[in-house]
Amino acid sequence: MRSNRSKVVGAISWWAAACAVLLAAAVPAAAQQPAASPGPPEGETAAAPGAAQGEAGAPEAEDPSRTAGGALKLFMASRDYRTIRRLKGVMTEKLQARFDHDSAPFNGKRTNRLVAFDFTEKDLKPPRPAGGKPNGPVTGYVAAVRSLWAEQGEATDRRTESVTLAQREDGLWRIADLAPSGSEKLRFGEAVAGVTALRMVLRAWHRGEAAGARSNLSEAFLKRYAGRDEALAARFAPSGGRAHAAYQIVEMTPRGTAAAVARVRFYETVIGEPGPIDGVVRPLKMVRKGSRWLVDAWD
Repeated sequence: MRSNRSKVVGAISWWAAACAVLLAAAVPAAAQQPAASPGPPEGETAAAPGAAQGEAGAPEAEDPSRTAGGALKLFMASRDYRTIRRLKGVMTEKLQARFDHDSAPFNGKRTNRLVAFDFTEKDLKPPRPAGGKPNGPVTGYVAAVRSLWAEQGEATDRRTESVTLAQREDGLWRIADLAPSGSEKLRFGEAVAGVTALRMVLRAWHRGEAAGARSNLSEAFLKRYAGRDEALAARFAPSGGRAHAAYQIVEMTPRGTAAAVARVRFYETVIGEPGPIDGVVRPLKMVRKGSRWLVDAWD
């Protein structure tokens, strides 16, 4: 009896020793395995890799509203009905309430959009207090910003607005006020012969589509590009990282009854970036072929 009991105790001791050896071997291996990553909070989805960090260990993208200039650029670049959430996110709560009451002064209408804007850091000036120079750190700016608005690619008006910026306690900047200070109407309003055909060609330029303009180009114009389709495409396509912002028909002068010369101002911009909105004027020659007007030359 005692012999059997000894055998059982011996077997248990052997299994205990074996388990201890296995456990000791497993601990270092477990230490080398990465800890399980916690899932996103309930109701949220995990961000795609690189959404907040470009690479492992890389810092998160800096909030543009950490500077007054960055906040102003973000505000101006977001003034579109398709980016309302981003636009309101850079406003103070008081200005958001104004936007909710009437959004037209901020992002226009769906057919009339802000297509380019212009300001520099020197345009941001601290508000002038009644007593003279401000004391302490600057927590607000007032900027004069110029903007270009267009409908179906045709420039309608150039505006100047006063934009007030305020700094929050967390250091981020927000747009606190927007007030118009000037406007210049740009749309060509005369119903002269050939202007409709000219607009069709210019709209194709705005879209960057040479094919859409062919039916309104004369045979002589197209012959100059015979065998050089890439050169014709380049005439209509934006280049150098820029975009076709808008066109403006400055004037259209008849030359008899079968010809006219138009002066057109072309506006280009880098999307989302401030830049000059003076444009470049080019002459376009129109000819009449039967009942149709066609663009015959584009210098």
